[in-house]
Amino acid sequence: MTKWQAFFDGGDIASVSLGFLLSLTLFVAGFLLVFGPRSEDQRTREFWKSLPLLTAGATVAWVLWVYTLSFGPSAGTIPETDPNPKPMISLQAMMAIEDAKQDESHLYGRGGFIGNSDYLMLQNVMPVTSHAGPLFSVRRPNYHVPHILECSVRWSTFLLILLPVWVSWGRENSPLRVGLLSLAWSTLVYAPVAHAVAGDGWFEQRGTIDFGLGLLLLSLACSAYPGLESVPRKAECGPSVGRLSAGTLMLWLGLSVHVATNAFRADGRASIALFNMLLGSAGGLLTWSFCSSFLWKRALTDSTCAGILAAVAALAPGAGFMTSQSALTLGIAATAISNILTHLWLRDESGTSLRMSITAMGFSAAIGLLGAGVFATSSVAGQRWDGRLITGLIEGESLQLQWQGFAILAITVWSLVVTGILLRMVRVIPQDS
Repeated sequence: MTKWQAFFDGGDIASVSLGFLLSLTLFVAGFLLVFGPRSEDQRTREFWKSLPLLTAGATVAWVLWVYTLSFGPSAGTIPETDPNPKPMISLQAMMAIEDAKQDESHLYGRGGFIGNSDYLMLQNVMPVTSHAGPLFSVRRPNYHVPHILECSVRWSTFLLILLPVWVSWGRENSPLRVGLLSLAWSTLVYAPVAHAVAGDGWFEQRGTIDFGLGLLLLSLACSAYPGLESVPRKAECGPSVGRLSAGTLMLWLGLSVHVATNAFRADGRASIALFNMLLGSAGGLLTWSFCSSFLWKRALTDSTCAGILAAVAALAPGAGFMTSQSALTLGIAATAISNILTHLWLRDESGTSLRMSITAMGFSAAIGLLGAGVFATSSVAGQRWDGRLITGLIEGESLQLQWQGFAILAITVWSLVVTGILLRMVRVIPQDS
């Protein structure tokens, strides 16, 4: 079922549009400054020259099938409507029908593993004409922005996740291989992961919470890291100090704004999510620098990019579900743990490498998902779609950590296994010159 509206809240549309454009611009610019091309070998030059083509191909795939698989109603969960409904035989039966209509699960579909084909090639997403003018659809009745704007924001998330994955795969594969890999990965890994919570999938129905990019960043780390293992350690020279500082700040601000934009409205939830991202990641960066200096005897300014990405990944899952005091606590604790795990895992890794940043982001995303299950509070998060309060371990919801942990395990295993299979399969395709 698609709900069509003629009027929307102008403030929500302006806020979401600005956040979408600003976050994408800042992230891409920051990523290119920090991790952009610095090698002069032929393969590196060919990969970066092909980046616009990869983006165009991913965008077309997004419109044709990736969006509907990620955010369409869950396949097989919408019951067929009876064209000849039977009359109500009891008040109890009537009340059961009305209760079902309140959460609208019977109309929109929840709990499946993948989306259906309702939005294939943007059907039911684009506006339709009527006697009152154009009508725009919404993905959920309680959303206050047109469906096509939400599709654009989700597309920007798709590109933010794909860019580091492309770079990791581009070290050892030709642009043709990277393009084919990204199409298969988008269908088999990105779509199920995005659908799991943000697309009203099986994790969301069971109680897993993820406000922003938590599960996607975890999947990114698991999918990108295998492509970086073959790169010799300490093989790359880092960017200049100016590029590194400017790029790190852009990544920080871009990701923070993007997470806040996931509220899809200009209200208190978006405001506290943005503030939590900035405050928690600031505390996390200071903690990362302190740990690097005190534990590993490195300069305070070493690996600041990895530190800020780790802090942002830790806050993204619960930024809109917790108080600012909890966000600061989580940012400090998560980045301290991530710093220790990352340095133990990589040992002598360079502080400006993509491998260190991806590894730190993966550890922090997992810790952040658990942290959201601890610090979530109904005073900020409100209610779930079925009326249950969103609460964490501190407020007495002991099962929340179980739901978060199961999601972490499932996404980690699925991303590693499927990406590993795809990387092996693509080796049969000849390298283009």
